[in-house]
Amino acid sequence: MWLYSVVFTFLLIVSCELTDSKFSYERGNCDILVSSALREILLNEMHAQLDPSWLKTRIKYLRYDLYTPQNPYKAQVLVSGDGVVLRESHFNAKWPVRISIHGWTGKSTSCSNAAIKDAYLSVGNFNVIIFDWSSISMDISYGRLSRQLVDISRQLVEFTHFLHRESGIAYESIYLIGHSAGAHISGLAGKQLRPQRYGVIYALDPAGLVQLSLGEDKRLAPTDAIYTESIHTDITLLGNPNTKLTQASFFVNWGLGQPHCPNATAAEFDFACDHFAALYYFVESVRQPRAFGATLCRQRSTDGSSSSSSSSSSSSSFSNFDITSEQWDCSCTNGVQTLGKCTATAFMGGEPAAPKNGTFYLSTRANQPPFGYGETVRKRRAAPANFLYSSLVNNKFFSNKISKWL
Repeated sequence: MWLYSVVFTFLLIVSCELTDSKFSYERGNCDILVSSALREILLNEMHAQLDPSWLKTRIKYLRYDLYTPQNPYKAQVLVSGDGVVLRESHFNAKWPVRISIHGWTGKSTSCSNAAIKDAYLSVGNFNVIIFDWSSISMDISYGRLSRQLVDISRQLVEFTHFLHRESGIAYESIYLIGHSAGAHISGLAGKQLRPQRYGVIYALDPAGLVQLSLGEDKRLAPTDAIYTESIHTDITLLGNPNTKLTQASFFVNWGLGQPHCPNATAAEFDFACDHFAALYYFVESVRQPRAFGATLCRQRSTDGSSSSSSSSSSSSSFSNFDITSEQWDCSCTNGVQTLGKCTATAFMGGEPAAPKNGTFYLSTRANQPPFGYGETVRKRRAAPANFLYSSLVNNKFFSNKISKWL
């Protein structure tokens, strides 16, 4: 037990290394999940070993970090139910609220959250709140944390009730931006808020895994906000191929291998690059709302004809986007300009949200940002997912070293 105590203390000290630094999407100013996730998971496991009852109390450690134009780099921690703290903060009821919700193994100080925060504050006056549930998300068992998503979302709803009650902020002016499991937390929160409704839910590569087998009452669904939109970039490993999660579903590069992966940002694990791509595409769309033009896909009927996905029945509880099947036709709907190109009929993401309906396809550039092609949709062959490819293993230096050992 003494060894657990020593290791726990050491990891706790290391985990606090960013608390006093400038928080931004710059090297050294945000947490690299490649190193921090393993550290935090181990820290939590050590905590659980020292105090098994702690697992039942993790819900108490949720945190709401506020960033505004007045404090763009240093968080002000809001406390649900504490009106004094809210009034003494830089929260401004005249500004829209954007709440970022990370996923499994995520945390508020991750580089991906920094990117979202920086994007919003670069285009206007916003109350950007990063919802930190890392006390639960840093868990080696996804099934275990999934059982707490309802409780987590309930706390989020109570927090937004508090904001509404204390400041008069309208629920419609609140957007929830959820990545992975955070997308389902957003949806569950939307259900619990009824009859009120959040303005928008942006679901960034909503998680598959456990949620693949759940009905609409237990995961993200199209009616969980006034408008719901999902961006799918990893339908084979960590993401979800369901086209019925939201009112509009964007399958970027068919939702498979993203051309800039793996390790595009060096901030996440290589195998999760496709999964995090949705987040960075969204960040670009906040700055450039017309960066990601897309074309509407149609579902083919049994007689071979095509019908718009936006007009197809929404009663189906589950529908996969399977590019290998004959079910979907994503050819240009407004005429081909040149070979493999057409003009966009809708745009993914953006601020403020522009409601759409249906299933959409688009491709992206293979290099570093900007990723979007703007108003042009370029058809690209589907590439395999990148989760079996590692930029470390495939690095020439390491490959040469490994070959000498074989």
